[in-house]
Amino acid sequence: FMNITKTEVEEALEASSAASAPGPSQVTYKLIKWSWKYMSDHITGLVWHAVKGGQHPEVFRRAIACALRKAGKPDYSKPRAYRLITLLECLGKLIE
Repeated sequence: FMNITKTEVEEALEASSAASAPGPSQVTYKLIKWSWKYMSDHITGLVWHAVKGGQHPEVFRRAIACALRKAGKPDYSKPRAYRLITLLECLGKLIE
């Protein structure tokens, strides 16, 4: 497998949207970007270990699911009138 470099993790972080909703921990990309200056070695290590071990940490697989009404549906008592969105942990999305 390839080594994950700090530069690669930083580029992935910079490419992420600050408007992306956070998961259950409420840790946003904005917070991760702000903390990069202080935590880059730890964040890179987290990503590296997840990739090296081939496992996505369970804590990052937790999510919040929200049901949103689809516009123009005649009957909102039916499940198909809703769209589910899943709010995933930003650090987990960074690892992916």
